[in-house]
Amino acid sequence: MSQLNHTTPPLMIGICADVIQQGVHAYHQAGDKYIRALTYQQQDVAPVILPALFHELPAAARNKLLEGLDGIMLTGSYSNLHPSYYQESEQEGDDASRDPHRDASNWALLEQAMLKQLPILGICRGFQELNVYFGGTLHHRIHTVDGLMDHREDKSQPVDVQYGYAHEVQIAGQGWLTRWFSARDSIRVNSIHMQGVKTLGQGLQVEATAPDGLIEAFSRADYPFLLAVQWHPEWQPASYPDNARLIQGFVQACRDHKNGRSANL
Repeated sequence: MSQLNHTTPPLMIGICADVIQQGVHAYHQAGDKYIRALTYQQQDVAPVILPALFHELPAAARNKLLEGLDGIMLTGSYSNLHPSYYQESEQEGDDASRDPHRDASNWALLEQAMLKQLPILGICRGFQELNVYFGGTLHHRIHTVDGLMDHREDKSQPVDVQYGYAHEVQIAGQGWLTRWFSARDSIRVNSIHMQGVKTLGQGLQVEATAPDGLIEAFSRADYPFLLAVQWHPEWQPASYPDNARLIQGFVQACRDHKNGRSANL
């Protein structure tokens, strides 16, 4: 376990927020499981929830905020990225799962975070955002595409079952997953998503694929640390060692960045 001594500032890792309507009021929120995953066996980590208004801040405020961060986590969400970001139109029923504040905020956040070369981890919606940010596109509904599996969870089941193992992913290439799981060619993951990669963004390399060939993880070789996964590694790291390994790998990349070391492959 990482120990925090009194002379060493903590790792400050930003977690993007969603804007959630509760009654007549809107709230900026981040899921408890993401916050707790970052602090699991990591006593030097201080998670920071970033309100979904980064795009509205003055340039000086954006810069000051990111100067205090050592990494960025883009979380999963019940909302989906608006298809106009990848030059497609909405489909019937899509309007129920929109968060325009997060869309705009994370776009501006990514632009500034990459200029500062902050380590970035994308999870589920964050994975999809990163793919589109680099020019990729998404399937609106994977389960309607011939040859692809239904990657959604069974909402009638208890949450522990929904987030349990659903399928394996085949590890590909020489990326972060190969480094962290060097003795294995696959790992088991959960599956809780309706959308997924249709075309991969420019400059991204595949790190893992599902049994149906759907891309489940990618990275960027020309960036110190950028990894995105379609599954949810933040779920119960104490019970799922592979989830813990992935989150701890990201935290170590943030630590390396803070200490001025390159985490590049």
